[in-house]
Amino acid sequence: MAIDRRVARTRNALADALVTLILRKGYEATTVQDLLDEANVGRATFYSHFTSKEDLLARSLERLRVILVEAATSVEDDGSAPRAWSLALFRHVDEYRSVYLALAGIQAGEVLRNSLRKVITEFVAKRVEPAPGVPAELQALSVSGLFMTLLGWWLERRPDLSAEMVDELFSRLLAGSLKVS
Repeated sequence: MAIDRRVARTRNALADALVTLILRKGYEATTVQDLLDEANVGRATFYSHFTSKEDLLARSLERLRVILVEAATSVEDDGSAPRAWSLALFRHVDEYRSVYLALAGIQAGEVLRNSLRKVITEFVAKRVEPAPGVPAELQALSVSGLFMTLLGWWLERRPDLSAEMVDELFSRLLAGSLKVS
């Protein structure tokens, strides 16, 4: 069932307000009242959609699910299917790098990481080709864990790499190009 346009507009306004305020004053300093003022919505409206600012942050990541699905169903100009979902996410993180970095070292960063990991795991679980003897759930957790590890490494240690370069590393790691003896 599709979400009512007014509901979608309110949720988007609050998610946009959260990003704006994180960049302006930081996550910890942002209050629900700040969100209400920035998004121009009432307190009752906020609480009819979200239980807290942490809930807003976690549910704002539902936008990522849309990015993943759109990327997975896209087609290149030449008609081929791209290896798109991971690149789309890396590009999204690159575009909102300052928000991810602002959240990384605080309690909300754990909410962000857990929510992102959950979105990726659920997405991959629906699309993974099971390897013999390895549960699909474990494969999905492995892929999301690798993605999150690479994402953290990129943001913390190698910010000069492009999203495309990081996605190439992700593909190589997934393909098992590392040999451990």
